[in-house]
Amino acid sequence: MKLIVNGEPHEHHGNGSVDALLEELGANKAHTALMVNGNVIPAEEWKKTILSENYEIEMLVFVGGG
Repeated sequence: MKLIVNGEPHEHHGNGSVDALLEELGANKAHTALMVNGNVIPAEEWKKTILSENYEIEMLVFVGGG
């Protein structure tokens, strides 16, 4: 399915869940915040939130450093 992830086209080959997308992208889930079509999706909802064609996903990965 075709998605827009952080403003870039992405072809998702997983089962369509937010959780599968994050796995596919190799995201560190413990340090990730996510919005789907402008709505914040809490981590506890990722496995049951299903994506559809052309959804827009904004993903922020928090990184520590100095």
